Amino acid sequence: MTTSDRFDPIVGNSSLIQSLWSFVLEVSDSRQPVVFFGEDGVGKKLAARKIHATGCIAGSRIRFLDGESFKVQQLEDHSQGNPMLNRAGTIYIGSAEKISAEVLQELRSALFENSDQIPRLVFGFRNEPDLKTQAIIDEMKPAGSFALTPLSQRPEDIAPIARYQIWSHSFKEDFKNRWDEFETLVLPDFMNRKWQGNVEELLEAVKIYCESSAESDGSRLVGEMNTSVSSHWLKEQFERMHEKLLDRWDHEDSIAASEPFGETWGGR
Repeated sequence: MTTSDRFDPIVGNSSLIQSLWSFVLEVSDSRQPVVFFGEDGVGKKLAARKIHATGCIAGSRIRFLDGESFKVQQLEDHSQGNPMLNRAGTIYIGSAEKISAEVLQELRSALFENSDQIPRLVFGFRNEPDLKTQAIIDEMKPAGSFALTPLSQRPEDIAPIARYQIWSHSFKEDFKNRWDEFETLVLPDFMNRKWQGNVEELLEAVKIYCESSAESDGSRLVGEMNTSVSSHWLKEQFERMHEKLLDRWDHEDSIAASEPFGETWGGR
């Protein structure tokens, strides 16, 4: 699990995104399977990451597997060396509609027989499963299911996602001008696009814009959020902690100034 799994936010202003936040919190404490439906790039993996980050034991990890090649034996994870971390972890199975009925039945049996030994399962379906598959999933007693719609059906999410992408790539001193320029010159066109690649396509388009903008004004860009937490986010956290320390020291200095030295330090 990378650091960004915990810190990358689910961004958007649509009612769907607001419902998704509630859904993530609702199912994160359950060890039962979770089911997502939606086209490629709508955010199923990110939602799985947030469920894992919100409701896991520290140190466990999330693994990503493909439904077409999935085998029940893949549930066992020996790389951690600690079975507790395996139980506390999460497995996201993408293209879950490609899991065969036989493997799905085997998975169902494994859940009933060794539920405390199996990581939390998150299924990512591109489309709603057929009746036979749905029946097997229902027998697994999922904690819940959620359908994510294409970005073109929720245009109110385009601006906040683009703004966040610009923020994550820009240094603090460059962000305002870059966003103002984007909002005026680029965003109107982006609002009318179909976005066949959904959120991933939008993120890539905004990233390209940031690179072009930085090249034209000679500024530098922050590293990508999908590999690390942005440097200025960390800088803000350190500055915040520093301010708290200064406040604490000022408070202690004021106490020390009004009390005898030995008395003040002797009471600590």
